[in-house]
Amino acid sequence: MANIPSLSLPQLELLRLAKKHSVEELRLVYEFPVLDDNELSSGHPPFIQELIDHHFIQVQEKGTSLCASEFQQESWTEYCDEIDYPKQTDWDRWRQGFIVQLSEGFESLMTPGKSLGQFSKVWIREIGLRGVQPSSL
Repeated sequence: MANIPSLSLPQLELLRLAKKHSVEELRLVYEFPVLDDNELSSGHPPFIQELIDHHFIQVQEKGTSLCASEFQQESWTEYCDEIDYPKQTDWDRWRQGFIVQLSEGFESLMTPGKSLGQFSKVWIREIGLRGVQPSSL
């Protein structure tokens, strides 16, 4: 009997997209925290790595860069959408709300700085992925 792994909703959605677009390569960009030694981890986030380990997807790295978190910048921009001149107090409120959204894992290392506009430095990795078609059922 085949062992069917239990997948999370984000994993199922990623797998569904990969299978739906199996003819072409899907492009995905994600952020990774910068650790003490400024070295990028060779692995992928756990939800992607598990799909690779189960041979559901194939991944090819397309590029990596080190810069300020685009995710944090987008979140801050949305927060400030109706604020004409954001102040430090606005930053403090946004930052506290953003921190609450972070989990205890890697993301906790990606906390925005305390000063206005001080976004975390992160590794941004772009990958291409394809759904793997099973050879036999």
